[in-house]
Amino acid sequence: MLPPAADRPKLRATLDQLSIAVEELLLGGLTTASDATRQTLAGAMQEAARMRLLRLGGTLRVATDELSRFTRQEKTFSRRRFTFFLNRAWLLSRGMIHALDTSDEKEYDRLTWAPPSQPLPAVEVVNLGVVKKVAEGTFAMFEFRLRAVADAGPIKAGQKVSWSTVFPLKKDQDIPPEGFLHLPQKQKFSPFLFLERTSLNVTSATVSGDEVGGWKLSLTDQSTVTVGKPFAQWDRYLQWSAPAAAERLAKHVAGPLDLDTELQEEVVIRDYDIGKPGDGDEPGQTVYELTSGRLKLHAVVGANPEGKALRGAFEELRKAKAPNPPLFGVMHYERCRLVLQPLTTFAGGPDYITISKENVNKAALLKAMNFTS
Repeated sequence: MLPPAADRPKLRATLDQLSIAVEELLLGGLTTASDATRQTLAGAMQEAARMRLLRLGGTLRVATDELSRFTRQEKTFSRRRFTFFLNRAWLLSRGMIHALDTSDEKEYDRLTWAPPSQPLPAVEVVNLGVVKKVAEGTFAMFEFRLRAVADAGPIKAGQKVSWSTVFPLKKDQDIPPEGFLHLPQKQKFSPFLFLERTSLNVTSATVSGDEVGGWKLSLTDQSTVTVGKPFAQWDRYLQWSAPAAAERLAKHVAGPLDLDTELQEEVVIRDYDIGKPGDGDEPGQTVYELTSGRLKLHAVVGANPEGKALRGAFEELRKAKAPNPPLFGVMHYERCRLVLQPLTTFAGGPDYITISKENVNKAALLKAMNFTS
């Protein structure tokens, strides 16, 4: 839906400034990035957040994070990631300007990807895995991959649901990122509840459709999250069909705004072998070749501290003599490769292998509580 007429002049001016800043940066090179350029990108990101422009806001967040890494001369800076998201920001800004000028609501909705949300009075879910992203000294993000236990509003039993939370990080904090899961949300629950291997009851929330046929869960000030019943029927969610995935891939029409991860699959891999680790495409990244029959996947483990727990779990799986347990993860297609982000193994119940089992420094956690409040 196009923004209200009163908001359009400010949005258009922001998009104009953004596209000009990107063009100047691309023409002059990264060494010409000034404080004004960074402020323009940051201001556009804030405006995108205010107007719930999810695609533009997410794109600018990655671009500004990479620009900050470059200015701090961090080894984790990725040229490929920065140029991709910077160019994507320019395409989105110019496309949205055209949609605003021509009052093309359909094009505007396609570019902004802001699906309508709807109320969800109550839903019971279980957690299959946790995606963890860590930018040292900046943020830690956890995305919980859930399944609906029963029909609830627009959600049908067994459908995919996700909920995510982000914590700011300070440099030199003596606490693993997982420690922040013990911090209470404003709804008076700790995200660590999602790791209890039980069902969870969520009330007074909202949901919207996501890019891959599932649902994104958002909490309101009135929402509650409580532990439900013990859960043992994990096998009902551990099904995946490679031919069905191939059929979906064949029907996909690629476009200039696509992200590799937008065409993704939640997969379950059985009867697999894990090869020796090698260097990934990004600094500090590790890749394990995982084979399962005719499937060959590149299992990606991020740099520390993001990938520390997962790397340890994979090394244990490589050394184990017994058959490996079913592996749940998220797979996408990149450079003609099947790229897997492993999340959980299932030997009876789930073992969330992205999450560290280290003890939390309680003193550092109390300081973090003061920082995030």
